[in-house]
Amino acid sequence: MIKSMRIFLLISIVLTSFLFYKCSKKDTDEPKEMTVNFYMVALEGSTLQGKTIGCNDILVPISKNVLIEKNEVESAMNELFAAKSTDKLINFIKGPGLFLYQVTLSNGIAEIYLKGDFAISNVCDVPRIQGQLYETAKQFSDVREVKIFINAQSLGSYLSLAKQGFN
Repeated sequence: MIKSMRIFLLISIVLTSFLFYKCSKKDTDEPKEMTVNFYMVALEGSTLQGKTIGCNDILVPISKNVLIEKNEVESAMNELFAAKSTDKLINFIKGPGLFLYQVTLSNGIAEIYLKGDFAISNVCDVPRIQGQLYETAKQFSDVREVKIFINAQSLGSYLSLAKQGFN
């Protein structure tokens, strides 16, 4: 009788421990699905709706349900980098060896690190690239500041140098 009570007590402790573990496990441990936007560019003269940027182009949000594995900014950026241009919408986030290296999100600051180079063919490409990246990153309520770096320099410095080549 005492032996069976010990077994019952041991099983009860194991089950209780398991339940406490399952209940204390956070939802953030598992990927979740949510709708994010990434931004494409409609050239001047388009009738599509969105935010007007330099050279009278329009940033058009594209919504997509995605799996959030690390953070929502990284998932949205991955969609932007994977997006293909169409007849009406162009993705200027392209170039030789260009890839998304890392995205961190901490204390409201999203830091985005890129490697490679953008294919910039004219001065209008600069606000297109900036607009696509910043609008895609800052759409989330927990992001209050966005910092983007490419090849260990700020995106602003990189694009400023590129822009000088067209002046």
